[in-house]
Amino acid sequence: MDANSPTVLVSGANRGVGLALVQEFAGHGWNVLASARSPEAAPELAALARANPRIVPEALDVTSVASMQALAARIRGRPLDLLFNNAAVLGDRHDLGNRRQQLGGLDEALFDRVMKTNVYGPLKLAETLVDNVLASRQKKIVTLSSGLGSLAMMGAMSRFYYYQMSKAALNMGLRALRHDLRPRGITVAILAPGLVKTDLLAESGYTGEALSAAQSAAGLYRLVERLTIDDPGLPINVDGRVIPW
Repeated sequence: MDANSPTVLVSGANRGVGLALVQEFAGHGWNVLASARSPEAAPELAALARANPRIVPEALDVTSVASMQALAARIRGRPLDLLFNNAAVLGDRHDLGNRRQQLGGLDEALFDRVMKTNVYGPLKLAETLVDNVLASRQKKIVTLSSGLGSLAMMGAMSRFYYYQMSKAALNMGLRALRHDLRPRGITVAILAPGLVKTDLLAESGYTGEALSAAQSAAGLYRLVERLTIDDPGLPINVDGRVIPW
């Protein structure tokens, strides 16, 4: 890694948009701490790390405070110009069939997993690594939300109660985080990747047009580059449009 280059930590870096973000940031000269629950079981990430010394896989389970603390101990004193909270879950691969987050089949255990991963995880990781962010030049925390968390855009979409609720709750949590960290010089932003051809989108049953993970990552990188402390903290789609909340 280059001590003169900015550093980003990406959660959920083993597939989809997360993996594409690793490639995008490394391609622009960033050092990338690419975290995943089991990086040793992520062959694509391992291949990227072998090909580019700027990419360093890190073990991180965003549902485990102990895992977050272990990561913080490993990188203690290392500046993080950007914490990029990407890790999230839609739910269960078979939700469309068994209705575990639809009326008539609501499942408590799945609710707990979705909310812990998508809401508590990003907030707790930001709290855990805030000193690393404060020690950097850029001081940015970015978290991926979704248009599915928009009350204004709700319409008839109600197949994924927990996922939709988690993204709406995440938006509120990030606005609170922005309020607390802005006086300390940290930019907290809410971005959305758009519709992306990933396993998560396939699990939702969507079959229409979508961006590639690389296209989404490139757009997200451009948004990150333009972020300043005066960012209003509104959910911004990858194409630059504000997502009504």
